Amino acid sequence: MRVSEHLSFGSLTSLIDGELDLIRCRAYCPPETYAVARPRIQAACDLSTYTLTQDLQCVGVSIGEANESAEKAKQYVAEAAATTALIRETLFAGVVSPMDRLLAQLDDVWPRGAGIALSGGEPVLPNVIRRWTAGGQANPHIDQRNSEILGDYVFRRRLGVNVYLEVPPEGGGGDLELWDALVEDELEYRARRRRDYGLNRADLDAPDWVVHPSDGDLFIFDASRVHGVRALSRGRRVTMACFLGVRGTEDPLALFA
Repeated sequence: MRVSEHLSFGSLTSLIDGELDLIRCRAYCPPETYAVARPRIQAACDLSTYTLTQDLQCVGVSIGEANESAEKAKQYVAEAAATTALIRETLFAGVVSPMDRLLAQLDDVWPRGAGIALSGGEPVLPNVIRRWTAGGQANPHIDQRNSEILGDYVFRRRLGVNVYLEVPPEGGGGDLELWDALVEDELEYRARRRRDYGLNRADLDAPDWVVHPSDGDLFIFDASRVHGVRALSRGRRVTMACFLGVRGTEDPLALFA
């Protein structure tokens, strides 16, 4: 597995060009930051759901949910500002959230900077918080490059970003599973999809790589690579997640979740 432990213009372009499989920045979110936010995040997750599966709770309506129905699409745009304020001003009150840190860093390292994607001229949700508990997992899936909700954008690549705020102990599951091949034919993928989301594990070979993150790690990978989350047997997996929409180096990176 080809991994860079540094976030830079060079590592991002290598990932986009297929020369890297993963960017992993260890301890990106300091433990003291999560210690402040943890009780608020857990309380918010207790009140949240995720419409595609009961395996996790999600603070914020994700673009994956929004793509499934017109009602969720409207909710995704309508609630974006309030959810962004909740995460930044309430859950991470008094500290800088790792996603705000990431946005500032990307703005520095990418030639045209980075910004939050727009839908109908309005900013969308730049990140979500997700929590898996024992028994939870994520089906193998890809995240399709483009979405009608972000219709003004045509992305060359869609990079998946996770900051792992809390992970199960080693051997407790919650690992990131990655399959080597990229899925470029999204029509074929949609034809193979399960009714809920993703692909059947039984139809796939074993993942090529299984990576157990540590608390605070930042992972970035190509979201057109099939990926999943190994079932948890104990503990919790709490992440902040977003996507980076990549057009060209002459265009800003677009964040959305």
